[in-house]
Amino acid sequence: MAKIPLSIAKYIRSMWMAETIMTYLHIDEQDNLIAWGGYPQHYGLDNLATGKSAIEQINFLEGLLNLPHTQVLQFMRVKEGRCAHVHIIPLDKGAWVLMFDATAEHERQQVMQQQLNELSIFSYRQSQLLQDLETAREQLVEEKNQLEQVSELKSKFISTLSHELRTPLTSIVGYTKLLDEAEQADARQANYLVSVKNNANHLLSLIDNVLDQATLEAGQVVLNPNSCELKQILSDLKSLFFHTAQDKGLVFEINIPVTTPVRVIIDELAFRQVLINLITNAIKFTEKGFVRVTINWQDERLEFAVVDSGSGMSQEAMQKIFTAFHRESTAKTLPGAGLGLAISHHLVKLMEGELTVESEIGKGSVFNGFIQAPIAHSMNLKDEQNKRSQLGATILVADDSIDIRHLMEIYLKEGGYTVSSANNGDEAIFLAQQLKPDLILMDMQMPVTNGYEAVKQLRRDNFTAPIIALSGSTLTADKNYALEVGCDHYLLKPVFSKELLETIKPFLNNA
Repeated sequence: MAKIPLSIAKYIRSMWMAETIMTYLHIDEQDNLIAWGGYPQHYGLDNLATGKSAIEQINFLEGLLNLPHTQVLQFMRVKEGRCAHVHIIPLDKGAWVLMFDATAEHERQQVMQQQLNELSIFSYRQSQLLQDLETAREQLVEEKNQLEQVSELKSKFISTLSHELRTPLTSIVGYTKLLDEAEQADARQANYLVSVKNNANHLLSLIDNVLDQATLEAGQVVLNPNSCELKQILSDLKSLFFHTAQDKGLVFEINIPVTTPVRVIIDELAFRQVLINLITNAIKFTEKGFVRVTINWQDERLEFAVVDSGSGMSQEAMQKIFTAFHRESTAKTLPGAGLGLAISHHLVKLMEGELTVESEIGKGSVFNGFIQAPIAHSMNLKDEQNKRSQLGATILVADDSIDIRHLMEIYLKEGGYTVSSANNGDEAIFLAQQLKPDLILMDMQMPVTNGYEAVKQLRRDNFTAPIIALSGSTLTADKNYALEVGCDHYLLKPVFSKELLETIKPFLNNA
């Protein structure tokens, strides 16, 4: 079985698939199968043989192995009645083929499509009712103007008719709202979603920690200090961990003196990761009592401590606690890969600080640390003018996932932007030509016309506004190809609100 390159491992992680059956195939430049792994039997590929033609063994690969960029084939029908998302990734003169089981997703989409069709019919009928109501209202207004002197009986008739029309309309609107909220009202579905989210986040954190550790050891981490609001960071952390601590019956506190500066200059993502790792570790090893976080600032130095009343550790354990992959025997049954504290220790050093631990068996642990954190000055007049000038800019979001489009729309509208959307490359080209947006967020993998081809077409048509690529691929070749065809920047999914708004701001300010 071949060792998976780090770039392919990062690509798999970027798919954000918590629980799926995966198979991978490594194919050389002569289209021969070098190695395979995972569960090919799941797809009926029982007799794979290395050194032989991959196309002869897997028919659907014919004509797809010599591509300039990553190709994603969604819902491919394979043997045993199963569907798979097939990712073909050119790498080192050969290709890697990744197969993710999409059978359940395909069935869910069919059910969802049926529901959408029913909703479309319902929406159409509702639209017709509203149109009929508007027509009736206009007729009534015209008749009222013409018959102002008519008897009281006619006035009562109009009043009664209006009431009878508005009553069913109110019912339609009310039940539509109930249908919209029905999923939130189902406690079982809510619990299922929470379980899926928690497990997905746990798996993602493990993968992230492994990749972060590899990056740190390679010396490739570059800090990005910026002006950050400390109280907001700590408020977010309190919300993040409050319910977890409460479920274990723990008292969870975060204390920050009122004299602490409002804003300091630090790498916010790195500092958040340090505290998240320390708090997660404290809650994990504390069965009763408390977990307390304290923050102090003095002389341009931000000091922090995470204290717990947990099981504590021996002197020998404390000497190894910041070693990557080290786990005490008492932690073998608990989730984790033994990387969180090692990563935190590395990050604190990069931020010109220090992280230490004090502990005693049965008496809990105290993690003390500090980082450099000069006070941030207030936003100057030019920044304020730039901020005002970006408000109202029009942004086109092109992505075949309706969930991603809605999420980007929420983020961008919160930033004050006007948003339009397209669900494939052809729509993106058409809307860009019609709307002339100030910026485009372009997904690279879309049906009909993919993002690469759409960008090439727009640049040929002399579209000069910034285009930012949205992609799940961490491969350098895919990033370089996106920039080569005309993208101005490359954003990796998942993209969060702050990262998105900070990325697009300079493009709009310089427009």
